[in-house]
Amino acid sequence: MLSSTIIALFAVTIAASPAINIKTPRDDLQPWQITTLYTHSPSGRPGNDLHLTLNATIVDPNTLPVAQTPTGTAVFPSSTANCSAQWLSRDDIPLGVELPCTPIEFGHWTMKLLPGDGETGTGATTNFGLEFKLVDNVTVLGRVYTRTFTGEGKFKVGDNLSGTCGGSGVCNWGLTTRPYLMTQTEQS
Repeated sequence: MLSSTIIALFAVTIAASPAINIKTPRDDLQPWQITTLYTHSPSGRPGNDLHLTLNATIVDPNTLPVAQTPTGTAVFPSSTANCSAQWLSRDDIPLGVELPCTPIEFGHWTMKLLPGDGETGTGATTNFGLEFKLVDNVTVLGRVYTRTFTGEGKFKVGDNLSGTCGGSGVCNWGLTTRPYLMTQTEQS
């Protein structure tokens, strides 16, 4: 008797719970934040690491409702990931390659290096684009919910990157103003 009462109460609770629209309107989304972005091109001197490097930290500040549960609302939580690319020469710049970022608990981030709008002489460290993809993925009461978002930005020394080059040829560039805000778009 007690178990049937609990089951009936559970069913009434679920039926009385307000429906949640899991599609948050785009106007409600806060933009992603690139909190760190820096590039490094080496001097090429013997004994030094020869890799060109690009590192970025991206934050999704949004907490998006997924579904109503008996204990409350399940959400896609906000997340932060570190992304990195390395290459040795102009011939092996990973342009257009979807690179995995550090793991997050409910989904994954990737970063793709895109060509810039001109050649500046030091490869893809001074004039480039970045595309980030976030796949939110959570299981609620046995059902899998997934949403995919992408965002893109262009970065160029003198526009939104600044830094220095040494006499040896080593160069380091980073965001002039942080965070860099990136508008994301939900993919269908």
